Amino acid sequence: MTELLPGGNMNAVERDGDTVTRHAGPWTPTVHRYLRYLVRAGVDWIPQPLGIEGTRERLTFVGGEVPLYPLPDWVWEEHVLADGARRLRELHDASVGFGLDNAVWQSPAKVPAEVICHNDFAPHNLAFANGRVVGAIDFDMCSPGPRLWDLAYFATRAVPLTQEPMPGAPGMGQARKRVQVMLDAYGSDATWDDVLRLAVIRLWDLADLSREKALELGKPELDDDADVYVRDARFLAALRMDEK
Repeated sequence: MTELLPGGNMNAVERDGDTVTRHAGPWTPTVHRYLRYLVRAGVDWIPQPLGIEGTRERLTFVGGEVPLYPLPDWVWEEHVLADGARRLRELHDASVGFGLDNAVWQSPAKVPAEVICHNDFAPHNLAFANGRVVGAIDFDMCSPGPRLWDLAYFATRAVPLTQEPMPGAPGMGQARKRVQVMLDAYGSDATWDDVLRLAVIRLWDLADLSREKALELGKPELDDDADVYVRDARFLAALRMDEK
């Protein structure tokens, strides 16, 4: 018996025993090839592709708790930032050498194309056990890009970098310290300003995508999400200007 999983506001995900099915697209064969590549590179905490069945793809189910919004208070523990950053570094490093010949991506590639970015690496796409990150899901938006593209987005969701505080989350007064925790765990020499700069661009990009999907999927609530992303992008841009 299949079960519609919660979340997945841009893709209907159904669980069928130890597998899940999702809407497939022209990008799916590339994503499946990429997931198999990651496993060969030693990443064993991600979904594995099992095939394409008509308009649906089938993958293995990643165990653990995937938090939903409003995120539970334990998501804001500092070790979650470090865990996530280390997992993201593992994904990025493992992607080096992936063949781009004939690749098709749902999300446009970005420059510099240092690694394959997840493009939605955030608590809502991470699996947890006892409060620790044990897996990542939803790779359908992945594409080549700079490491900081993923890091900046992870910061917006997990620090978080928002104008209005998320329920239970640390405020912006702790943001610079928490960004540094993330960068140190990843092993990045990027600065606070680097993260803010890419976060602004990333949020505008996400707002544009959300408006496109609102029309394509007939989900007007995605327009509301886009408004929030624009608000936060403008807030972070103003913060950068104030600090210069």
